Amino acid sequence: MLVLLVLVAVVLPRCARLAGPPRAPATSGGSGGFAPSEPVGSVAESPHVALGVPTDADSSDDVLLDERQFVVSYSPRRRDPNWVAWRLDSSYLGHVPRRDDFRPDESLPVTAYRVTSHDYARSGYDRGHLCPSADRDRDRDMNAVTFLMTNVVPQLHELNAGPWEKLEEYERRRASEPGAELSIVAGGVFRDPAPTIGHGTAVPSATYKIIVVAAQGQTARDLDDATEVIAVIMPNREGVGGSNWTDFVVSVDRIEEATGYDFLSRVPAPVQRLLEAKTARVP
Repeated sequence: MLVLLVLVAVVLPRCARLAGPPRAPATSGGSGGFAPSEPVGSVAESPHVALGVPTDADSSDDVLLDERQFVVSYSPRRRDPNWVAWRLDSSYLGHVPRRDDFRPDESLPVTAYRVTSHDYARSGYDRGHLCPSADRDRDRDMNAVTFLMTNVVPQLHELNAGPWEKLEEYERRRASEPGAELSIVAGGVFRDPAPTIGHGTAVPSATYKIIVVAAQGQTARDLDDATEVIAVIMPNREGVGGSNWTDFVVSVDRIEEATGYDFLSRVPAPVQRLLEAKTARVP
């Protein structure tokens, strides 16, 4: 039985909250088990979510922020991003110095706690970027946006400076290829309850990333079963620094199972199923 949901969104500058009851079971699409359902307004129109706005069964903890350089789904309950999505091609890459000006995100609703660097002090965790600083180093203003605290999660240093960073370097090499355009989404995998730092910022048990490698100008409907998709889940635990990022390659289906989110929802259902089921062969 098809159930139609009507989403009512209150759109504030750079901020929108998903509304509505849990989505009905899907009859097609990804293994997340939910029918595609997207917010209205500027967020859904952002090029950073051209392959679909990731959604889960409970939209009450998804505050959507259009940061212009990427799109964030933020969880006021966990005080972490659920996910961050961004497009990457050579036009975003340059050589400006890293800004390192971590700061709270003032675009959050007034009722949401604004995480600061003090929440990470003496916690044993890095402020781990989801959209990396070096993915936005064409100019200073572009780079500064990546230091909003809504774009970071607590990561052990050996993860942040180890396999996670190596994958970031790999994605930039791919984005530098002539005509390449990458669609990327990254976030945390959380236990319930999760350990916390500072004023209640949840620590993920793992972080994930999905990279879709396409040609510039391709839309979600242009993708086919030959499109390259790289997906990883990296544990946020001691010892991870001795591994290569390629040790953590999984399918998108696996990430959907771990997070409850449905990805690639704008890709035609038959192609979506094939892309989400396969595990990439990586160098």
